[in-house]
Amino acid sequence: MSSYYTTYKDIFDRVKVDVQAITDIKQVVTGEPFRLQDLPCAIINPEPARFEKAVVGPYFHNYVDFSAILIVRETEPENWFTDVINPLGQIVDRILADRTLNGKVKDVAPTFFSPGEIRFENRLYYGGVARFTAYLIY
Repeated sequence: MSSYYTTYKDIFDRVKVDVQAITDIKQVVTGEPFRLQDLPCAIINPEPARFEKAVVGPYFHNYVDFSAILIVRETEPENWFTDVINPLGQIVDRILADRTLNGKVKDVAPTFFSPGEIRFENRLYYGGVARFTAYLIY
């Protein structure tokens, strides 16, 4: 079995690859320093991960939560459905196209979808957040 760090990082590496495949998103960030230059930009953030002891065997059920923050534009969208909800929905669709994240997890599911305003570096942007839970046995 690989280290937990490797297992955990592999999830985020795969999510980054999947989101980068969306042609409407120009920049995808997962933990590295960046500048908001090319919009739309997706920022993939880890959330607290949960463990539960498996009923049988020496394993744990591990729930790795993460969010995809999508920053679309600096001005209010003319049409929320085409300008914000569509690219945020593309992130959900892309991640759900392979619910095992190329074999990195047993399953991944969306848990939250919220288009709206985002404050970043003391500036107001428009975009949204989609959250997910990835399930694996460790």
